[in-house]
Amino acid sequence: MKIIRFIGFNLAIMLALISFSQQLWAKEVTITPAIALKTLYDDNLDFSNKDEKDSLGANAVPSLTLSYASELLTFLLIGEVDVLKYFTETDFDRINQLYGIEGQYLLSPRWRFAGNFQYTRDETIDSVLEETGQAFERRRVTTYDSGAGLFFQLTELSDIGFETEYRKRDYSSNQDTDFDRYTFFLPYTKRFANQRDIVTLGPAYSIFDSDGGRDARDYRFAFQWDRKINETLNSIVGAGVRYTDFDKQDDSSSDSNWGYLGRLGLEKKTETFSGRILAERDIRANSDAEIVEVNRIILRADKLMHERFGIRFYGSSYYTDTESNEADNEKTVYFEVKPSLYYLLTENHYLELAYQYQNKKELDRPGNPVTQRNRAWLGIVLQFPKKWN
Repeated sequence: MKIIRFIGFNLAIMLALISFSQQLWAKEVTITPAIALKTLYDDNLDFSNKDEKDSLGANAVPSLTLSYASELLTFLLIGEVDVLKYFTETDFDRINQLYGIEGQYLLSPRWRFAGNFQYTRDETIDSVLEETGQAFERRRVTTYDSGAGLFFQLTELSDIGFETEYRKRDYSSNQDTDFDRYTFFLPYTKRFANQRDIVTLGPAYSIFDSDGGRDARDYRFAFQWDRKINETLNSIVGAGVRYTDFDKQDDSSSDSNWGYLGRLGLEKKTETFSGRILAERDIRANSDAEIVEVNRIILRADKLMHERFGIRFYGSSYYTDTESNEADNEKTVYFEVKPSLYYLLTENHYLELAYQYQNKKELDRPGNPVTQRNRAWLGIVLQFPKKWN
């Protein structure tokens, strides 16, 4: 019932704004159908260090995005279906799905509303691994994310707001633990007259409710400084402090701790290069609904070497540890590298050859077992954008 109320409320507002948008003069509408097709090889389908299975496979990802922009309203609709079929190990066939909407509406010259909703159906070695650096079994997972915010412009250079976020995560296996997370923010944003610096700060409160696991309450205060260093380089510096209470449902035991938050990043963009490196420290919930502290560094780069030929690189490194003293210790180190080459057939169509290596080490288990996975694929991406002004 709680999820119906939260999601229904946000969807109702977003749909009302979309309906009303038909009366607004649109600056730009863009619709982009696309499809990605590839053949691949995976040498560890279950991402396990026991009984590893490998297979060749085929992957098709049709998608559709629709963006709308007017003086009062902007929104983005996305839909994607990811179909993966293996030639030998057919038990690992899967269909992932992602549907979402996000947008904002200018209620008046000083009031602004923003909202979003996203439905994701994938596997723990997809979304959960990316968020926490931990995925001990390959299982299906469904995630509902929604949010809403109301903002008031105090001056030409500052505003204050109230934001809410809700996440519900449901696992297909009873070995994992479903949970709900509610978050409330009160951000204050200051834009400086030099048009290079933006500072955002404020308190936040989160509630983690799990089904049979541990509950938690998180209180924090954080700030972030975004700076435009020059026309091609931007930086992000953030820090904060948190206090987290943990409650165990089965025996009513509890504990708490203090921790710090951090965010440090650089982003570079030119005509032929784009890159971003981001280091973060925060807490998240893993598939056991335990609160874990995640320290991660993510690097993305894209370089157009020639008029049609380019290279991309993605790399990430995680150190993850359980926060509660009462919880089972789940300390892991995980890293991933994914280089790729691409060739532009046209502005919106390209060929891609990619390789991915993943490595997970479990520090809390005897012998510190290591799990490795290698994947490679060759594919084509076709996009068909259409704009109306």
